[in-house]
Amino acid sequence: MVFSFSNAQSLIEWRKDIKLDYTNFKKKPNQIKTPQGYLDSKLGWQIAETDGEIPQLKVFNRFDESNSWVSMKHEGILQEMQLQFDLSELYARKLRKDFKDLQIKKVIDKDSYRSKFILESSKFQKRLAKIAGVSLNQPGLHKLLNKQIQDSLIIYESYK
Repeated sequence: MVFSFSNAQSLIEWRKDIKLDYTNFKKKPNQIKTPQGYLDSKLGWQIAETDGEIPQLKVFNRFDESNSWVSMKHEGILQEMQLQFDLSELYARKLRKDFKDLQIKKVIDKDSYRSKFILESSKFQKRLAKIAGVSLNQPGLHKLLNKQIQDSLIIYESYK
């Protein structure tokens, strides 16, 4: 995956102590009649290779403020966007674990790492499609999904 750093100042790295707020959504909304939002999450990786050595890798989970929007100030939207960002962090941690496992096995082939990235990215997109917007007006469901994601983040705590 390739990053464009032309708007690097508008990229926010996921951190446990930072929660999204309305000021983080800089793009003009596509509509303003119903509560909706769009979170432009950037899940990516960088690889540094030296011939014959195990590659060094870094996995990123960033949120692009300049390409994200909310249609109105509505607590449910903000919670939904945070849920999506946290889910992205969960998959970033899963990737870090997968990459670490490959490094422990002394895998040198870049394609093995790329395959893992594509697989986890695909899983993330499928999971995101299932939950996106579902919890917006369902506080009970939001609470359940959030607990699942937060518990999983704890499980993968050593891969942040």
